[in-house]
Amino acid sequence: MLVLRCTQKLLARLKQTDNLPLVESTTRLGDWYGNILQLGRRQHLLFISERSRLPVVIPIREGKRLAEVFPGAVCNVLDLVGVAAADIADERSRMSEIAFGRTRNRSLLGTLNDFAFMAQIGDARRPEPETPEELIRFLAQTPILPLDGASPIELTRAVFRGK
Repeated sequence: MLVLRCTQKLLARLKQTDNLPLVESTTRLGDWYGNILQLGRRQHLLFISERSRLPVVIPIREGKRLAEVFPGAVCNVLDLVGVAAADIADERSRMSEIAFGRTRNRSLLGTLNDFAFMAQIGDARRPEPETPEELIRFLAQTPILPLDGASPIELTRAVFRGK
């Protein structure tokens, strides 16, 4: 079971505002917090892991198929940061069922806002727009102050080493 905890704005966009179940994630990375990311005229969905703050960026057009697309996007990012293939397969199997919920952690919302700000500033300084993969690599290396300055990459690797 995977829970996507979305802001009110994103829940409304995804048409998931009614009957939100009270469930918990069974994945190693915990719940994922999400919001809409505006980069110039483009919109993306930005999600971060509850346990490691690992970012996943998905084009907004995939919002209608989010339950189908999200597990693959997470697995691609896990591969990108060097998680073992067996661990990725295990995490994917734990994401077989997806539920939506409201946000409940202000620290994670703060990190979402920080990542959105960094993405917007970084994108404004580039002559060509960043791809979602470039943006993920940049954000995944960012030190997270509430987590003693560790980067999402380091924290993700630690989650999978600890099993």
